[in-house]
Amino acid sequence: MNRDRLKSLAVFAVIAALSFAAGYLAKDRASQPSAEPQPSAYWLEKKSFFDTFGAYASIVMVGDSLTDGAEWREMFPGVAIVNRGVDSDTTAGVLRRMESIVSARARKAFVMIGINDFREGREVDAVFQDYRGIVSRLEESGMKVFVQSTLLCNEAKAEWISCAAIHGKIRDLNGRLAGLASPNVVFVDINAGLSGAGGLKPELTYDGVHLNGEGYRIWRDEISKFVLAD
Repeated sequence: MNRDRLKSLAVFAVIAALSFAAGYLAKDRASQPSAEPQPSAYWLEKKSFFDTFGAYASIVMVGDSLTDGAEWREMFPGVAIVNRGVDSDTTAGVLRRMESIVSARARKAFVMIGINDFREGREVDAVFQDYRGIVSRLEESGMKVFVQSTLLCNEAKAEWISCAAIHGKIRDLNGRLAGLASPNVVFVDINAGLSGAGGLKPELTYDGVHLNGEGYRIWRDEISKFVLAD
């Protein structure tokens, strides 16, 4: 066997060995659970604020940017209400900051969360399990829990979050959330007034996900009787 032939065989053997090693390492990495997303600076800042300045209230609003973006005290003047919404939050994120929520010692908690979970690719089973954990913690703290349906997005305006692809998951989750109803847990379908066949009504949103003033007025009206009841 000549020298050139030996060199070719040696090069081939090295390439084969490297390819095997790369494939093995990739397989090993794929078998490892993905790292839990790290909280954003905003999430940490809000949690720190709640922990530092948290006040007692009759009502606590819990959720993501949709809750965070509302001026609840202006929407319900005269009601002792605190906002525990955090932009981009998920059900898992709410579970990690439950202490700053239950510390309000509210009589009622209104929860609406979930769309960001699906944006991150989570499955309905996992999100629903987290949701049950949230409801359980709130009940244990003595609150009556109002589970608001996760708001649908507008398919035409919210392509930026692949709205059409996650609508099925949102509807599936809402069906399961309705099943949580009990003497101490009330399911409120806020989609009834805010959404239509294509999801969130286009006249109530600019980006397909977040609400404008009229959208918040409808939301307020949907829950008003529960907020104001003794």
